[in-house]
Order: sequence, then structure tokens, then C-alpha cells
Amino acid sequence: MLNVRPLIPRPFLALLGALSLLTATAVAQTPPHVRDYSPTDATSEILSKYKLELDAKNYDSAIAILDGQLAKVGADSYDAALLYQIKTQTLLQKGDFSKVIDPLEKGLTLSDSKTPTYYEERATRDLLFFLAQLYLQEAVQTKVPGQAPIFFEKADRTMQRWLKLVPRSNADAQLIYSQLLYTRATQNSDQPDLALIKRALEQVEIGLKLSTHPKDTFYVLKMVCLQLLNRNYEAVELLELMVKQKPDSATYWQQLAALYLGQGNDLRAILSIERAQANGLMSTPKDNFNLIGIYFNMSQYEKAAELLEAGLQKGTIERDVKNWELLALTYQQLERPYKSIDTLKNAAKVFPNSGQLEFMIAQAYHSMEKPAEALPHLQAAIAKGNLQKPHAVYLFLAYISYELKKYDIALEAARKAAEFPEGAKDAQNMIKGIEDIVKDREAKKNKM
Repeated sequence: MLNVRPLIPRPFLALLGALSLLTATAVAQTPPHVRDYSPTDATSEILSKYKLELDAKNYDSAIAILDGQLAKVGADSYDAALLYQIKTQTLLQKGDFSKVIDPLEKGLTLSDSKTPTYYEERATRDLLFFLAQLYLQEAVQTKVPGQAPIFFEKADRTMQRWLKLVPRSNADAQLIYSQLLYTRATQNSDQPDLALIKRALEQVEIGLKLSTHPKDTFYVLKMVCLQLLNRNYEAVELLELMVKQKPDSATYWQQLAALYLGQGNDLRAILSIERAQANGLMSTPKDNFNLIGIYFNMSQYEKAAELLEAGLQKGTIERDVKNWELLALTYQQLERPYKSIDTLKNAAKVFPNSGQLEFMIAQAYHSMEKPAEALPHLQAAIAKGNLQKPHAVYLFLAYISYELKKYDIALEAARKAAEFPEGAKDAQNMIKGIEDIVKDREAKKNKM
């Protein structure tokens, strides 16, 4: 599955604009026959002193004034509810977001305990929405073991309550709630909570219906939820829609190709990459090599060879030795041995110190039953060095030389192979056989 993780919005960035609303609703504005709450004279006098400190941005002094009055008023009084709400606002203005939760919780709890509530309904809704985001932020950021699940649970419950209070949700709120549920569900990435993923997907669907032009994050969230629920064909359909709406997004094209590959639909993956390239995307050397690799895995060797050769010539894929070797292998698969050898020889010009390439050329000639052509490349391989398995090259040189009746070369190569533990056993057998032949040859010369 693609590792796409939505970003969680920081509530203080999303809601600093709500500060004026908090101020406006600090005193209940519902008609008196429904709510008839007002602060005491003592609290009103204290608030005048508070305002002077606040205007001077002496936030600590302002908060100290509020805390001093909170210690004097009744625990369940309207004054306490009002002071908690003003303290919430002050901490926000100060930027001390980690301390906002406590007065916000206490104020809402106190308000809810009264009939009618101390806070008017609109203020309650706004404060709940803000509190849910603060819980979410704490859940994501806390380093205290066991605290994240508690904050996620609180955020979830608070959002559920908010949804029951609002006449109609909105796309931004649905996005936040969807992210909350998804992030909570994937705390254990190895075992995501699929029930929560389903709930996140439901909230995404609601948000999409509330949006004339949905944010990209909605689609990304929906896609990853569908993948986690193994609804991959729906995820592909969604990504196809996403690339149509935003054809300039390299990320979407990459994800689409990856999804098709994950489904074993190589042809669709190829088409996705080529469609992306038609839009000027996915044209890096890595992307080009991946496309070649898919063609190769589909046994489409002709197309793979065409793209590889062009890529090596133009530099649109990495000009490393492995890619040259892959091109040679591709021509072997196409039963074009001379083209494969020519490719390896061209590679040897690019990498003049690679004995391994010379060894591969020798192997190619030997497969064509051309030992005489293989011999000089084996000798070049040993001269250049940089071999993956030197003992194998010496053994092969011994074998080819023996086949060509070049026994002196064969004997020397076999003795070199015997110096390596991996080749000692085979080399000793060859040495004995070659030495016997050499002895017979010398014996015959002496009789003449």
C-alpha cells in the first residue's frame, strides 16, 4: 500500500481568526428571558484591570489577574465560566496552546451543568470545535506513553458532539474529522483499525458532497482508506479521476502506476507512466528505468531494448554498467547474440577497467561455440581485474585454452584458480589432466 499520510492541521493556525468570536461570545447574548447571566461587580472591576494588562501584551500579568479572581468566585458561578473563557482567549493570544485545554474544558463543563447553559449555543459549538482540534494536536504531538489514545478518544467524542449541535457541517470540519479518524486508526501502521478507517471514509464522503471544489487532501485520504480496506479497484478509479483533474501532479501519476503494479496489471502501469511522460512528468532516469523494467518483466524485450539503447545514448537513464549489462541480456533474450556482444564491447569502452565485462563477452562467444574469439577477452578480463569471482574466470580460461589445445595457458590458469579456496577442487582436477597431456606431449617430442 502507498504510504500517504495526511497532514494534520495545527488548530492555532486554523482558528486564530476565531479570537474575536470568542471575545464577542464571552458574555452570553441570548435574550434575557432565556439567559439572564452577568458578571458580578467585583469581576467586572477585575476585568477592567485585566484589559489594561492585555492591551499592553503583559499576558502573564493578565492571566494572574484572572487566576486570582477565579480563586475568589463560586466554583459553579457564571463569573467562573466567563473567566475560564477569557483565560482561554488570553492563552491563545500568548501562544501558550498546550495550556488552553484546561480552562476550555472547565468552562464548557461548567456551562453544560446549567440550564440554560452559561454559554450560548453558538459559542459552545465554536469552543467544542476548537477543543477537538486541540485534542487532536496533543494526540499527534504527545511523547507521554499512553496519552495519545486518550486524546484521540476525547477528540473523537468532542467532534461527534459538535456534529450533533451544528445545523449543517462544512467541508473544512469534515476534513479535520476525517484526518482525526484516519490518524487514530493508523497509530499502529502494521495493524490499522479498519473500523475507524471505515468511519474516516464515511466522513470523507460527506466532505466531498459538501465541497464544490474539494481539496486534494480529501481525495488522498479517500484513496488511502480504500487501499487499507483492500478496495483497490475503487482506489484506482479514484486515482484515474485525480490525474484527470490534476494532470500536472507527478505524485498522482506515480501512485497510479504503483497501484496498477500492485494489482499485477503491468500494461496499465506502463500506460500510466507513458501518459505521465506525455504531460512532461515521470521522466527522470529512475522513472525511465522503471518503465524499461516493466517491459522486461512482461517479456516485451524488443521494446525494452529500444528504450534501453536510446536511454543509454541520450543519457535519459543512468549510464552505469548494470544498465549496459541489462541491454546485453535483453538482446540475448531476443536471440541476437552479436548485438549483445556489440553492446558489451561498447560498455567496455565506457568502462575500460572492467574485467567483468570482458568475462561476459567471452561467455557470449563461448555460447556461440566460438572459443577462439572468447580467449582474448578472458585474458583481457584477468589483465583488467575487478572481477566478481576471479577463480571462475581462471577456470573458464583454463577450460577454453584446453579446448583450443593451448595447454601452457590452460595449466597456468588452472594453477591460478587453485589459489582460491572456491576454485581449488575443480582446479586440481584440471591441473592433473593438463599435466598428463603436457607430459605425453613432451614424451612424444623426446622420441622424435
